Amino acid sequence: MDSKTFKVAGMHCKSCEMLVNEELSEIGNIKETKSDHKAGTVTIKYDKEPDMAKVKKAVEDLGYKVNQ
Repeated sequence: MDSKTFKVAGMHCKSCEMLVNEELSEIGNIKETKSDHKAGTVTIKYDKEPDMAKVKKAVEDLGYKVNQ
């Protein structure tokens, strides 16, 4: 399984992490997600790389900023 980690600004608590994880789990090909509000990172694990534009849009639609 491959993974990709990217910086996400604006997450402040565990609830933010849960929102991001739930939203990303809806995107095809993503098998696991791990958000860390303290580090400001989100890691996705996948067998086939998901559409990263969809990943970015999903996170930004929640009000966070993706910094790749």
